[in-house]
Amino acid sequence: MTLKQWNENGWLRPHKTSRQEISNLLAIVHRDLTDAAYLETCRAKRNIVEYDYVGGATSANADELIESVESLKKNVLEWLHSCHPDLMPDK
Repeated sequence: MTLKQWNENGWLRPHKTSRQEISNLLAIVHRDLTDAAYLETCRAKRNIVEYDYVGGATSANADELIESVESLKKNVLEWLHSCHPDLMPDK
């Protein structure tokens, strides 16, 4: 059974992260807002691949996204550490 069929049966609810939410996060941590367009493209592609067909994303796509998200995570943690150390996750 595919995720699309699960969704059609009401067993899944697609998450809808807005481009504005992504842009807000990037602005807060002082990242280039062109990253928002890249992340939005990845999100849209994920939805298409996840619900409609297999093979639309390559290993290179995944590696590029992982690298981008790891960098974003580093920026978010640095921002938290400098601006809100009380919100830092326990190590």
